[in-house]
Amino acid sequence: MNTTALLLAGGKSSRMGKNKAMLPMFGQPNVCNIKDELTKAADEVVLITNTPEKYGFLNITVTVDIYKDMGPLGGLHAGLTASQTDVNVITACDMPFIKADIIMRMISFAEGYDAVVPEIFGQLHPLFAVYRKSCLPALEECLLDRKLRMAAFIDKLHVKILKETDFKEYFQNETLFSYMFYNMNKPEDYSRALEIEAMLLAKKGGEEQ
Repeated sequence: MNTTALLLAGGKSSRMGKNKAMLPMFGQPNVCNIKDELTKAADEVVLITNTPEKYGFLNITVTVDIYKDMGPLGGLHAGLTASQTDVNVITACDMPFIKADIIMRMISFAEGYDAVVPEIFGQLHPLFAVYRKSCLPALEECLLDRKLRMAAFIDKLHVKILKETDFKEYFQNETLFSYMFYNMNKPEDYSRALEIEAMLLAKKGGEEQ
């Protein structure tokens, strides 16, 4: 099915102290790696940011929040409004290890649901999830009522929750699988991400020998 990937890059990165989208990962800005994986899984990638002038180098569609200062819900609303497809996958620039295969697996569950949201090792990931255009009325209701918690929005939807077992073909190694849902918000999270990056590169190098 035709799909748009929505990439959130509008956060203030206050806990990180730096723009997470621009942190170096795998030899280039983090946002580039994420965009590359999204491009493999979706027909179009749309970046949602309130500083579009910073991202012209990505050569993708960029949109800005319609409802300002509303956090991730405002970004999701802007992305769904800009999207030309019914099915959309969203992620943010704090998840450096996402993979196209995982995204396509999530999309495969979209039929019959407003949203598909992974719950991995007990943690819900509403910002690495699939949303249909049918979510827009509930989303606008939350924004107008200033109910900005993702949980309040999710509660209004017909949602498919995915567990680890729904990804069993990608689950041969529990640790490697968990990295695909790793997010970084603080400097120590980025330091850990660099350690994971080094491990993944070493593993890849060993497999190629």
